[in-house]
Amino acid sequence: MDSSNDYYTGSLLPTLTELKIRFYYSSDISKAIVLLQNIPNLRHLYICIWCELIDGHQWEEIIRNYLPKLKTFALQMSSRLSSDQNIQECANRLIDSFQSLFWIKEHQWFVRCLTQLRTIYLHTLLTASNYREVMSPDSWRSTYPHDNQQEFYDDRIRIFEDTFFDQPISSHIRFPNIQYLHIKLPINNQFWSIFPNLNQLRSLTILSHADTYQPQLQTLLNQATHLDELVINQVALLPLQTSIFKYTNASIRRFDLISCNHCFNKEECINLTRSPLGVQCEVLSIWVNNRETIINLIKNMHNLRALIVNCIDKIDDEKFRDDEELHNDELIQWLKVLLPSTCLVTDDPFYIHRISIWI
Repeated sequence: MDSSNDYYTGSLLPTLTELKIRFYYSSDISKAIVLLQNIPNLRHLYICIWCELIDGHQWEEIIRNYLPKLKTFALQMSSRLSSDQNIQECANRLIDSFQSLFWIKEHQWFVRCLTQLRTIYLHTLLTASNYREVMSPDSWRSTYPHDNQQEFYDDRIRIFEDTFFDQPISSHIRFPNIQYLHIKLPINNQFWSIFPNLNQLRSLTILSHADTYQPQLQTLLNQATHLDELVINQVALLPLQTSIFKYTNASIRRFDLISCNHCFNKEECINLTRSPLGVQCEVLSIWVNNRETIINLIKNMHNLRALIVNCIDKIDDEKFRDDEELHNDELIQWLKVLLPSTCLVTDDPFYIHRISIWI
């Protein structure tokens, strides 16, 4: 929706039966309601609102009056309250508004409401509650009589917070279905109790990587039997950590080294191509200091399907050296000449010097 159009009236959409919609700005909420008023045959609604809380009475009125055929209602809402508002009173009023016969008996659409710091979160139980911010809620209520807090953690498949272990974590919390994980090294003592297994882990980002933590990380990799992507991030002041050439995990196919704050030279790239993860790698992201190295990586990594590379090699031609866009264009043309014609070489519009090569 165009948020600049203050006179949005909507148009009838009689053939639309399923809608997924997300809102980040409260100014668009009224337009969302107008939109819903024009979809009389909607059967499945998935809606996320990260800026405002619409209570159960309002939703009931909208659904009764305009969405009579609705069968699936998947809702996620959150809003940060000001310091002069009583967050617990607001949360109680909100969840109480979802306890009428309409919600509990007619549709059995149950909701869960939780708070943390100054934010209220609410979601229907058929919606995975992947709130990035919420670890251990300050308060917890549900309209489903058999709901329990562990189900909230069962739903969590992503943890992207750098400070995950910096906050108090209840000893009974478990994340059995984690798929995407960011973690700082060294690994906290609570790690293995909170993550009882890593069988579903697909992507792992390691922060503050250093050689001294190699045994810990290798132990983690041994447990992550279905891991597809490994991202290494280390402190910029550290030299290249040679442990990246030693890690083993049979399932990893994507190796991201762009965030490790190191520009690889020719010798280091040779070591990478001979390393266990380099041999099996299909998608590699990396910084290199010489364009010839790009050719060598593609030539020697026999399983490689895609290479995302930042190249900062020095060139003699001053006009290319002083103009970053010209430099990138010149490099792309150079690669197109030397690489097989089956390779697709493109630049990245968002990152200077970054080039994608599809092999």
